[in-house]
Amino acid sequence: MISNVWRRATCFALALAAGLATLPAFGEESVNLALDWVVNGTHAGYYVAREKGFYKDAGLDVAISRGFGSGDTIKRVASKSAQFGIADTGAVIAARANDDLPVRIVAMIYDRATLGLIYLAESGIRKPKDIEGRAIGRTASGASVNMFPGFLKANGIDRSKIREVVVDGATFAPLLLSGKVDAVLEQSINIGKFRRAAAEQGKHALAMSYADYGLTAYGNAVVVNPDMLRDKPDVVRGFVAASLKGMAYAFAHPDEAIAILRKSNPEVGADTAMDELVTLKEMETTPALQKAGLGTIDVARLEKTRDIVTEALSLRHKVSVEDLYAPGFLPKTPVLP
Repeated sequence: MISNVWRRATCFALALAAGLATLPAFGEESVNLALDWVVNGTHAGYYVAREKGFYKDAGLDVAISRGFGSGDTIKRVASKSAQFGIADTGAVIAARANDDLPVRIVAMIYDRATLGLIYLAESGIRKPKDIEGRAIGRTASGASVNMFPGFLKANGIDRSKIREVVVDGATFAPLLLSGKVDAVLEQSINIGKFRRAAAEQGKHALAMSYADYGLTAYGNAVVVNPDMLRDKPDVVRGFVAASLKGMAYAFAHPDEAIAILRKSNPEVGADTAMDELVTLKEMETTPALQKAGLGTIDVARLEKTRDIVTEALSLRHKVSVEDLYAPGFLPKTPVLP
């Protein structure tokens, strides 16, 4: 009888310990991070920050979920279903101007927007005007989709002459390679996987960036609900610092970073993810950021981005920089790339 009681007590203790192991440590703040898109190499830094304990050191337990385009991520942060989000700056500007969605930028992740199109060299597309008369694959929402009208306007392209095919972004590569669409609206930083898939068929994937054709702007940024800034500023500072530290670590240890990313996302191809991470590192190792640190935002550049997006998308009104960017949440000691 005693041995049975002891066994039951032991089993209960083990089960309880296993259950507690899945819970955040006492005192940790549980938060959700909504990414901008499907998990890829550009996101390695967030998974590194979680795996290496950078978030934990900041008192945070961070759950990371894939995104469905910047527009959707912004809505999740605005509705507080996610405390932090990664979203395109142009999409944030549009959301603030047209819908007054409550989000603020606290750190810049892409020093330059990578929005654009990916197409095959064999398609005959050479310049923006060449997409007239073509089938273009796109998702229902997302930064490249949101800024597409601005790209068309800046290059005198008649949208009525384009057949737009709305699909899930996961089908972009097979649709493009099969010839069912001539191009897809996709960030140029993700071209690695298209190049590899195209090469297997003896084809060549190319990228056309909006930034090279009249829409030079900031790219992805960390966005937060203003209530979070007011009620839990230390949580925001801790998250930003830990995320930037994770990014810098990923740049310095790319093989380890990709291995960490794939531990919880085995569907992500290692080679493609490495291409994306290396491309991000190249974007973030500018002389300015090597001095000022990752996440830095230049107000004058943000104003220029605001002006370009406002005109390109014919937004309802020009949003003030104060309504877009909340300063004071970057680490006091710069995190260098």
